[in-house]
Amino acid sequence: MWAILLVEDEVFVRETLRDTVEWERQGFYVVGEAGNGKEALTAILELKPDVVIADIVMPGMDGIELLKETRKAGIRSRFIMLTAMSDFEYARDALQYGAFNYLLKLSLNDEVLLENLARIKGELLEELSVASEALYPYFHRIWSGIRGTVAAADQDQTGTIAVTEKFHGLELEIYTILSGAVPAAAEKMNIQTEEYLLVQLFHEGGQTTFFCWSFGKKAACANRHKHNLSIGMAYGSSLSQLSQDWRLALNQLNGYWYGSMGGQLKERHELPPIAELEAELIRRFEARDERQCTEVTALMWKSMEASLFSHVEVKILAAHLVHMLAMLAGRKSEYRQELDSAISHASLLVHVQQVIHKLIQQMKEEHVSFTDHPEVNRVIQYMLEHFKENIKIADLAKLVSINVDYLSTVFGKKTGLTPIAFLQNIRIEQAKRLLLHSKLNVEEIAFQTGFADDAYFIKVFKRMVGQTPSSFRRENNT
Repeated sequence: MWAILLVEDEVFVRETLRDTVEWERQGFYVVGEAGNGKEALTAILELKPDVVIADIVMPGMDGIELLKETRKAGIRSRFIMLTAMSDFEYARDALQYGAFNYLLKLSLNDEVLLENLARIKGELLEELSVASEALYPYFHRIWSGIRGTVAAADQDQTGTIAVTEKFHGLELEIYTILSGAVPAAAEKMNIQTEEYLLVQLFHEGGQTTFFCWSFGKKAACANRHKHNLSIGMAYGSSLSQLSQDWRLALNQLNGYWYGSMGGQLKERHELPPIAELEAELIRRFEARDERQCTEVTALMWKSMEASLFSHVEVKILAAHLVHMLAMLAGRKSEYRQELDSAISHASLLVHVQQVIHKLIQQMKEEHVSFTDHPEVNRVIQYMLEHFKENIKIADLAKLVSINVDYLSTVFGKKTGLTPIAFLQNIRIEQAKRLLLHSKLNVEEIAFQTGFADDAYFIKVFKRMVGQTPSSFRRENNT
């Protein structure tokens, strides 16, 4: 509730003010009282009330001076000044220094006071709504941390300092739902927006989060959502607890993401690690073996479920896999939005498998005329499809049924390189893609690109690229 400080040197008048209004019913509470201006200033500096109702004429520090000192301290409390008929000059000064209004003591009644409080409440709510816009960059930083795209140290409250005071003392309730490509409506989640001071919507990564701000706990809301497994919730939160409580609410969606048996797979101990499955997927993809790719991705999804990956982590890995395979296929990765829109583990697997099918079909159907010589083109195509194998120039000559020397001569004329040099280029370019878009180590990449051992791979890579594979990965993955 909005805090009010009562300042009046006459005890009877102050008590009358306190008892005149059902403050809590109007959304306010009396945070303190003061009998003179000096006491009031000390209370204002400590309590920072939203509203101050103060007499103008008081011994020592009068109401005008109190207002001036409050503004000097940078506190924007609304002042309602009380005055007698003869205090009109004071009242005019009060308005000049930013008082909200002045009321005549002789005509003061419930109706007049409530009207002024209602207007102040409207202004406070409007200020809160405007201030809330400055929170969205902070929400995005927290979300990036949850997605693992920024370091935890970067998740500070820079940019929110100016508005934090507006939310001091307010309680935050967090509601999350897997909504797909379109934000969820508050009504769908049974959120009664009129019960809150402010409701903010945040839609990213296929999920919708509602940040609901109020003055206190809403047990009724908790009961409404208690048995709804499709909604994640966190109560009693605040800006300082936002990161941990938002994660808590998101993780409550994991059961819905996997289904009732999520994380209960009996064969958990039999599943290979994700890193091994990723390496196997790369091998099968490069071999254009769609059936094996389907089987490997299904195993990856089972492994993630058995390992209790959160739905956010699953989407992160799915995006990594699709990006990596698209790069290996020489395509742009344009599937992030579709991946994020998945609302279940099974549907995301289907989508990833569909992307793999599309990429493999495009690679199979692609016919590039590398040169104007058909035999040279066949040799190049064979190199692209079999570069992981131990290819010899005699094998290439046999493939196109021509003499080794003639193949070397015509290949050099058409490409400017010997067949072996051209093959090394293919292998090194593939190695670059794996270094940038996979988590395989250097030894595994050497094997994946047809080199006999990692030492020879490093030597060739450094000669052709000008730096070691590790240096290349480190400098280009920043």
